[in-house]
Amino acid sequence: MDVNQQIFDFFAPEAKNSVIDEIHLGLGYSAITLTDGRCGLCCTFLEHASSCSVNKNPLDYEQQNALMLLQEILSDNLLDRTMAIALVNALNASFAAVCPDDPKTLEKDLHLAKGSKVAMVGYFEPIVRQLGKNGIEVVAYDIGKKIGSEKEFYCWAKNHAEALILTATSVITNSTESVFEHLEGKEIPTVLMGPSTIMQPKIYKDLPISMLSGTVPVDLPNTLKAIRNGRGTPVLHKYARTIRLLLG
Repeated sequence: MDVNQQIFDFFAPEAKNSVIDEIHLGLGYSAITLTDGRCGLCCTFLEHASSCSVNKNPLDYEQQNALMLLQEILSDNLLDRTMAIALVNALNASFAAVCPDDPKTLEKDLHLAKGSKVAMVGYFEPIVRQLGKNGIEVVAYDIGKKIGSEKEFYCWAKNHAEALILTATSVITNSTESVFEHLEGKEIPTVLMGPSTIMQPKIYKDLPISMLSGTVPVDLPNTLKAIRNGRGTPVLHKYARTIRLLLG
């Protein structure tokens, strides 16, 4: 069963009992609030990030049963999937809220030492700097930022990588499973990372992910203001907790 179906099946019962309040589609991130106050985030992912775009989905999801929007997790439209994942993170907010704070022990959790080599899908500049200071080599591939070559990256990763850092936007773009297919069964510690991360271990049970790292909003008014003003991850993190969950 693929990740999309896992997500839908797991969250459908909760969605049936939940109502969407507001949808906020920002330049950098999007948020969905439920009528009971829960909120979820997701990176806003457009078909063509360099150009202006509009939401062409004619449906009005606000004040509607959440199951109506949850079904878009099965869609191929990236903006619809963005909204669906933000919704899922809202539905999962109670679980995420009790996840432990990020202990800032990424190197230890991924079993890295000086001289280790890490493959990174999606470029996280602060993480690259942090690992680099500790003598850890990071090779990144990020199609959106035009970093790296897919063929060269996966060839290197299969032969040299000792850990994998994977952006949660891969869930939005339907590429999470293909990343592991490219690695051809190579088993290394893997973290799925970013504010879009769905912090629910059960939906990844068929994937070799060993750690989840995500974001929980704690100051909702300022979080929504940041999203309305097109802010990015550093600003969102001022009003949120960064959480970490080890799997397996």
